[in-house]
Amino acid sequence: MIVVPAAVPRTAPVFRRLIDPEQRPSVRAGLTVETLPPGVRVDQLPYGSAESVTVVLSGRLFAAGRVLTPGEALHHRPGSTCRLAAVRGAPTALLTVRPVPSRSDIPAQRSGPATARAWRQVDVDSVELEPGGLCGPYEDRAADAFLLVLSGPGAFLGDLGEVPVFPGDLVYVRAGERYGLRAGSRKPVTAVLGRIGAPGAVPGAARDAGPVRSERVRPWS
Repeated sequence: MIVVPAAVPRTAPVFRRLIDPEQRPSVRAGLTVETLPPGVRVDQLPYGSAESVTVVLSGRLFAAGRVLTPGEALHHRPGSTCRLAAVRGAPTALLTVRPVPSRSDIPAQRSGPATARAWRQVDVDSVELEPGGLCGPYEDRAADAFLLVLSGPGAFLGDLGEVPVFPGDLVYVRAGERYGLRAGSRKPVTAVLGRIGAPGAVPGAARDAGPVRSERVRPWS
């Protein structure tokens, strides 16, 4: 388990590496966070051998002809580029997930929605928990997972027990480790929950190539 407290910057512009595969070779993806000033435009650089995913953490982002809000994700096909623009009004914080490719996992770079299952490696959902609500714990031997808290205090449920988490905290677990989230007793909690596996191996990841609305994970009570 890797815990990154206060992972999301509160000022702009800021760029941070949260999970670096060069320093942690056992992880399946690199995670970075970037905070853009209002109105700033940037290009999502191509990543030739695997997909990359942009997740909105705060503010609003205009990309692929629509406005994305916190908890929504934009999947980028291998080798593709995309213009991103922070909507005016407030800074926009973005999480970028880039799976680490292996030679056996590199998908054929073909076009068309029928081939989406061949290259999708990341599944992203948004979690909304009422006070005292529970999500998980889960255990996945085929995929790494991460959880980033957007609002509200809670407790991460892992192999080492419960770890207090607060808005902006990130927890990354490797395949085979338990993960889950419990909301505190007084306030609701919202979070982004992601899973990274081999191409085509992550359930729910075979969606269209455009921006997708993150599905809501119903809390357990």
